[in-house]
Amino acid sequence: MNTYQPEPMDAQPGRRSFSLWTVLGGIMATMIVVGLALGGGFLWGQSYARANPTGVALSAANNNPVAGSPLSDTDKADLEQQFKVFWEVWDLVGKEFYHTEPINQQKMVYGAVRGMLQSLGDDFTGFQEPEAADRSREDMKGQFEGIGAYVEFKEGQVLIVSPIEGSPAEKAGIQAGDVIVAADDKLMSEVTAKLDRDQALQEAIKLIRGPKGTTVKLTIFRPSSQETLEIPIVRDAIPLISVRAAMIGDVAYIQLSEFKSTSYDELDAAIAKLKPQNPTAVVFDLRNNPGGLVTQAQNVLGRFIEDGPTHYQENSDGTQKEYRVLQQGSAESFFDLPMIVLVNGGSASASEIVSGAIQDSQRAKLLGEKTFGKGSVQSVHQLSDNSEARITIAHWLTPAKRAIHQVGITPEYVVPFSNDAAEYPVECILTQQPAEGATTCADSQLFWALKVLKEGATPPPPPVATPTPAPK
Repeated sequence: MNTYQPEPMDAQPGRRSFSLWTVLGGIMATMIVVGLALGGGFLWGQSYARANPTGVALSAANNNPVAGSPLSDTDKADLEQQFKVFWEVWDLVGKEFYHTEPINQQKMVYGAVRGMLQSLGDDFTGFQEPEAADRSREDMKGQFEGIGAYVEFKEGQVLIVSPIEGSPAEKAGIQAGDVIVAADDKLMSEVTAKLDRDQALQEAIKLIRGPKGTTVKLTIFRPSSQETLEIPIVRDAIPLISVRAAMIGDVAYIQLSEFKSTSYDELDAAIAKLKPQNPTAVVFDLRNNPGGLVTQAQNVLGRFIEDGPTHYQENSDGTQKEYRVLQQGSAESFFDLPMIVLVNGGSASASEIVSGAIQDSQRAKLLGEKTFGKGSVQSVHQLSDNSEARITIAHWLTPAKRAIHQVGITPEYVVPFSNDAAEYPVECILTQQPAEGATTCADSQLFWALKVLKEGATPPPPPVATPTPAPK
């Protein structure tokens, strides 16, 4: 790994002891590419050091600084001129800013990097300081301590994308779409005020996460019922098991909660366990799956589709790269059984690659609600001080070259979720338990998936909302 050790900053106002080229060379040359980020996960893959640790070059295609070869004298002069205002402001702060404690220059540098990435206007391009980056890397180890829920910061609110199955959050009744108003009476709106997306999310996570056995009280607003709830949750160690499976009569039910490094091995084990029970059909549940590793998405598709494209990567210049199904590992398969794939608004990124490929190949029908619409891919760069930069490098397209980003995948059968036990009774499976006073579980989407597979039934179209007349 290349390392960058800048000389100490001179404490005298208006002076700096390292040059623009040292800064640019250090910031850009110490990036180590370790993978592609998809929704809730990262593809930790090849690492490579920059061939030229001190030079930066301008790409002729887009005139942006990239690592590779030294700048020409003309480009170097242009970039020096563009960067001049940064040093002018830096010097003004050193000369004039009123302070009674030493100025935190590291914080200023992080703020400048964060602002640079934020100016690109992409929600998924961002910067994490070392502490937050360490938490992200911890998550990839397969276990962490907290409430067990994926969260997102969107339009000024901290949202639950999905609770992890079997987690304290799920057991406490947290649902996808819940808005976290406060944690231990600390208002999220105050904690996240004036912060960018990444900072706001990390500050929220600091309040929500904590050691196993401790309790956090979440104040939740639930848009579906317009309720505000106070829910205490005892934190626990959260193992990230991604595949769970069961038989529902003669139908194999497989739930994939995240595309993590062990997912296709877990899926192989599940299929191997289900096959001897002679299933006649498959329900593949991707609801509330926030994504993960792209190679896992390709391998998961390789268990249901024998061959073919999984998706395309579209780059900034319009070029496209095809990705195809993989069959690594023991490669158990359900190629021929009728199948329904369940999706909803919490199905994102790698989940959308899989559901889009299944839909385009006509391998199966999708049932549920439109997916999240996260179709961008990020490269993850670990910097010299263990901070991280995530850069959106491309967008995904389905095999039919349909856009995913900010569009989502609409299922053939649109079925809103309902847990009305009288209308949509289903067998309780995995860790599910009947609601108080009920004898069965309830799930409108699973209910209709089983009816489609076993009876050839067609779900009724969802009711069309009647527009509210404008006041006269």
